[in-house]
Amino acid sequence: MTRSSFNYSNEDRETKRLRLRADAFQHSAAMERLAEMKRDRPEQYDQMGAVAHLSLGHYEAAKAAAVQLGRNVSAPTDREV
Repeated sequence: MTRSSFNYSNEDRETKRLRLRADAFQHSAAMERLAEMKRDRPEQYDQMGAVAHLSLGHYEAAKAAAVQLGRNVSAPTDREV
């Protein structure tokens, strides 16, 4: 029986989850427009399908994780693309 010399704690799992979520973030103009719709026109956003709601939720969670880790989440400039 092989034993690992490193014991993972819940904090380690949470840190890894946060990093993986932040790694998944890619700025999307479409998702930013959807977030704007949610904020400015909630009645129209509520009529959107479940896929749009789920996609925006994942996008916002990834963006929040990237912000928490100090990453740049602003729209890329022409030179960065």
